[in-house]
Amino acid sequence: MTSIKYTLSNEQISTTMAGESVILNHKKGEYYTLNEVGSALWDMFKTGPKSLTELVTGITDAYEISEEACTKDVQNIIAELLEEKLIEIAK
Repeated sequence: MTSIKYTLSNEQISTTMAGESVILNHKKGEYYTLNEVGSALWDMFKTGPKSLTELVTGITDAYEISEEACTKDVQNIIAELLEEKLIEIAK
């Protein structure tokens, strides 16, 4: 069974300001900001579709956080980004 991969949606445009990602959902006309860790995830999405495992590995390699805590946090961020249609499941 292959792992689900997530990718940036076509409903957003983003930039980085002062170390944070600023994202506009142009369909909703709403802006979102991501902190340093969220921005690191966003940067990973910019390079192509990523699985939960790839995202967790990228964060645990860059920050001092346990894999268990990181997995929970990344799952929460993915759920929020999916809900706001900023990312989607890659096809």
